[in-house]
Amino acid sequence: MDRFFFAPPESFLPDGYVEFPPDEANHAFKVLRLRSGALVTVVDGQGVCAQVQIEQSDRQGVSGRIIATHENPCEPTRELTIGLALLKQRNRYRMFLEKAVELGVTTILPLITERTESRVWRKGRARQIMIAALKQCRRSKLPELQSPTPLDSILGPGILLADPNAQTPLLTVVGRSQDPVSILIGPEGGFTANERILAQALDATLVRLGPRHLRAETAAICSAAAVMLADQ
Repeated sequence: MDRFFFAPPESFLPDGYVEFPPDEANHAFKVLRLRSGALVTVVDGQGVCAQVQIEQSDRQGVSGRIIATHENPCEPTRELTIGLALLKQRNRYRMFLEKAVELGVTTILPLITERTESRVWRKGRARQIMIAALKQCRRSKLPELQSPTPLDSILGPGILLADPNAQTPLLTVVGRSQDPVSILIGPEGGFTANERILAQALDATLVRLGPRHLRAETAAICSAAAVMLADQ
């Protein structure tokens, strides 16, 4: 069975060895009971995917020698940014983070909008959720996680704004080319009329996902899935 681990770039040493971070070392040694000689896959979140043979596995830590590096086929062919406004119920945002990683999103952008009620943002916790999803779906690149950003600072040509009343279907736009895609999703209640007017004034495009009004995190997940499936 292929055991899959995450180690940040600084854990990949110049001498061709990898030192597992404490949480991954604990999982390898205490939970999986991996010992010297075991073969595992280790990714650094920036595209390196390495086959590693464990040489040390004890209470002091886990480390191994890189035997080979290889291309990870799980990475998407198109860059996809999903901007989702911060949500009042943080567990829903956590679900979005997990599914965004699994679906191949390359950049995650928390948004601050007129209807954003909660501005609590725990980047460390968000990153933990994303790393767990990275390992589960066998990706080698962790999406770029940006800081919470006001909506009006990123609107412009090429930006797509999800709006249930828009006339243009999302797939009509994303199916035209392999260009990077940036889709923005509002919070509970969606974008305000003023935000939609501003978006159009700045040459952003309003798109609809379908005939039903979706929860914010559902709309973000569906948008990511639609773009990924369009590339198949």
